[in-house]
Amino acid sequence: MTVICEECGKVYHIDPDKLDQYKGKSVRVRCGECGHVTQISKLIEATEEPADDFAAADVPSMPSLEPDVDEREEEPAERPERISAGSTEIRSSGWLGLRGKMMILFLVLPILLMAASGYISQQQLNKLANEITEDSTALVLEEGKEKLMQKARDVALQAEIYLRSHPDLVREDFFYDPEFSGIAVQSVGQSGYTTLIQQPEPDKGQNWTIWAHPNPNIIGIDDIDMIRKALGPYFDHFFKALTGAQGMKESEGFYRWKDPDGKIREKYMAVAPIQLEGKPFLMMSTAYIDEFTNKTETLKNRAKKLADDTRNINFGILIGAIILIGLIIIVYGYRLTRNIQYLTEAADRISVGDLEAEIDVHSKDEIGSLADAISRMQDSLRFSIERLRRRR
Repeated sequence: MTVICEECGKVYHIDPDKLDQYKGKSVRVRCGECGHVTQISKLIEATEEPADDFAAADVPSMPSLEPDVDEREEEPAERPERISAGSTEIRSSGWLGLRGKMMILFLVLPILLMAASGYISQQQLNKLANEITEDSTALVLEEGKEKLMQKARDVALQAEIYLRSHPDLVREDFFYDPEFSGIAVQSVGQSGYTTLIQQPEPDKGQNWTIWAHPNPNIIGIDDIDMIRKALGPYFDHFFKALTGAQGMKESEGFYRWKDPDGKIREKYMAVAPIQLEGKPFLMMSTAYIDEFTNKTETLKNRAKKLADDTRNINFGILIGAIILIGLIIIVYGYRLTRNIQYLTEAADRISVGDLEAEIDVHSKDEIGSLADAISRMQDSLRFSIERLRRRR
């Protein structure tokens, strides 16, 4: 270990093993040049071999080498870990250095917060888009249902007026009367239509019968089983909506219909009675649901695409932020820790008597202020030692 005389500045190298024969935590040694007594601690561990005759020969037998007067003082608590660098001791930074702390504080934590914020924002955006499209679909569907019911009422009224003015027109001729057929069978939107149906008359052996329909092949057929076979498992919903009009009441409902190509699509029917005494005729208006909801489906797809694009943009911003912040921390952290390490080594050299150690740090922040302070301390030590030497 190295000891500098506080009076004359002479540097001695002492073997710490020779100090273990003395009790206490510290011992006092006398300078061979000026006779000044210096107290040194035995807790400091040295790594150099003694390189001076003071340590090699004089210390064990010097009468001035006395044990510390306080031998009963308790041993200190666990000391912080130290590592040796040359003839000096440097406190270990542990498993997490300054750069690691900067990475955690300025990169990991902000990125986690940004990621959490982006995730929550994306979930809220998706929820908002879904609510908007669902509400829009419900509104458009409700408007379509009202449109179909109003169409059934209007056509039923037109058919009623025509039949009242043509009392001789029998039901078997409804479809073949061009004028009445044009009234009873009308287009509804792009795919829908109206059709005239007769309620069952059990006393006459009459079942549900279609008397006006775009398909002439089913005119006058009262076989409900034909429709049952055509719809299969979807017949119950159709029949429920149809039978709801029994008693000359309005009825409506959803059902599934099988297209000629075999595709199953959802439809909606609205049934309104034709007010003719003794003639149980109903006017049904029906159309595919997707005809009304196509626009909202487009809106839904656009909203989903917008949400996905926003997610991708946020993800890109997050990746860019990670790269940018990481580079800044790596570059700035390297410069900062390099200057701190340089000043640590300079202070260590000064501590062992190298008062000519050069301190070359050009920084205009707190690191530069620390470098200036160490430089002033170096100058102060140098002047103090020179002043002590001149006193001799």
